[in-house]
Amino acid sequence: MPAHSHGQILNSSRIAESMGLSDKTIRSYVDILSATFMVCRLQPWYEYLKKRQVISPKIYFTDTGLLHHLLGIVDYDSLLAHPQAGASWESFDIEQILRNAPGIDGYFRSTYSGAEIDVLRRK
Repeated sequence: MPAHSHGQILNSSRIAESMGLSDKTIRSYVDILSATFMVCRLQPWYEYLKKRQVISPKIYFTDTGLLHHLLGIVDYDSLLAHPQAGASWESFDIEQILRNAPGIDGYFRSTYSGAEIDVLRRK
């Protein structure tokens, strides 16, 4: 299920409901995946402005090969035809940016109206 939520705002309640588990259990599983570097929780950058902003993290698989296997993507053509193709490339780019900038934290910025910045770096 986290593979299908890849690149999206983490909604553990929705995942829990679809799997018949509790929200707390899903958050615990995501904590384990994050601690083992299987997934990255990209935290939101938010300030209390007049616009409503997203304050939940996004979830990304750090290994796009594993993501593709979990989604059943077997070759380049099936990748291009898959609805997660854009999120897969986005996460690969974000992972490369964050890996090549040690000591710098990564964030994203998003509003409920749809404005979004995929990755912000901050010392």
